[in-house]
Amino acid sequence: MDRIRIALCDANRHEAEGYAKICRSVGENKGISVEIKIYLSNDDLMFDLEDDAFKALFSIMIIDPEGGFAATPAIARQEGFDGLILYLSHSTVPHCYHQAFDAEAYNYVQKGIDPQTLYRFQSVFAKTLGAAKQLDRHYIAVSCAGEYRQINVKDIRYFEAMDKMVRVEYNNESFQFPSTMQSLEERLDGRGFVRTHRSYIVAIDAIQHLNSDDVTLNNGRRVPVSRSYYSAVKSAKIRWQL
Repeated sequence: MDRIRIALCDANRHEAEGYAKICRSVGENKGISVEIKIYLSNDDLMFDLEDDAFKALFSIMIIDPEGGFAATPAIARQEGFDGLILYLSHSTVPHCYHQAFDAEAYNYVQKGIDPQTLYRFQSVFAKTLGAAKQLDRHYIAVSCAGEYRQINVKDIRYFEAMDKMVRVEYNNESFQFPSTMQSLEERLDGRGFVRTHRSYIVAIDAIQHLNSDDVTLNNGRRVPVSRSYYSAVKSAKIRWQL
């Protein structure tokens, strides 16, 4: 079953929980596991936005601009969130519509309990789930000490763990940022990367030669391959070449 993670940002707990229930029901009908984290305050969301893994694991952000979330979509985009943004609000203020447009929102839906309004939300959310399944994220956003990088995934050769930090090498540059290899594996799942060693994750497309104890990349760099990962690396390389 496909899985879609959603951040639902709404200061009204009762409404947030109600719409979360509807979202899960729509997902179930479409054969999609919908996982939702509800944010009742912008501060809680901003705290999570500091974690780069958040921006990649969540495919959809549902925003009610009221209750302190008005600036959230713009900030999320600035922080590198490249998923879908869906506005869900009672507000009909033109300024909110302009904000949605500026944040490249997928849609803007009115809240309401009448059947017609609820049906429209269910319909729009179903289409949003479909779009999220097709979402092709070309970039990975990383940051450290106030410095932010948005790196094209196709330019990345490998990641190396370095004492609670990770170094990414891409093109002729490198950048260090706080992360774990486990969270990186989750972010990069299905995007053409393979774990070769407890300290390395490598772009499969960058591998030129695979040996029993290392791989040679297309820039001549040799990266170690541990015995426990060798079979997975070999299998991934074969699949990626097909």
